[in-house]
Amino acid sequence: MLIELKKKLTPKRYVHSIGVEYTAACMAFVYGEDVKRARIAGLLHDNAKCLAADEKLLKAKKHNLPISDAELKNPDLLHGKLGALYARKKFGITDEEILSSITWHTTGKPDMTLLEKIIFVADYIEPNRRMISELPEIRKEAMTDLDRCVVHILRHTLEYLAIKGVAIDEMTEKTYDFYTK
Repeated sequence: MLIELKKKLTPKRYVHSIGVEYTAACMAFVYGEDVKRARIAGLLHDNAKCLAADEKLLKAKKHNLPISDAELKNPDLLHGKLGALYARKKFGITDEEILSSITWHTTGKPDMTLLEKIIFVADYIEPNRRMISELPEIRKEAMTDLDRCVVHILRHTLEYLAIKGVAIDEMTEKTYDFYTK
């Protein structure tokens, strides 16, 4: 699996994926999730990330994946859905929760399972991530209060995207609304 994944990713993206695998495994220990499943989901979460944006859109259409308005405007958001498809087809993953964790690792989704939350958070906090001012606090929350951490990440993401003027996927907003009510 590692050799095949390494071929699909840039060196930087591969290091990030190893970091998410490690972080997801640590979080699985803390929260009582299956470590092997967390490692697999963490490792494969970005397996479609390095495709060009137009290629992501073409492949999503080819495989009849649902495409939101935000994904049409920013096809890079499709890497989660495509990543789940490729995890199944190219890496032989059949565990639906692992596949769902890959699908929703960027936007989150309302009522996430423990594994989905772990992958969502691990992607954001892994050791190789660019440092932002709130990251040390978010990393502490990740190991002490997972739901609070999810909300913190979602709030920060929505604020960042609003400042940048980038299309916000409605699933991110729905997820934030779910976890703040």
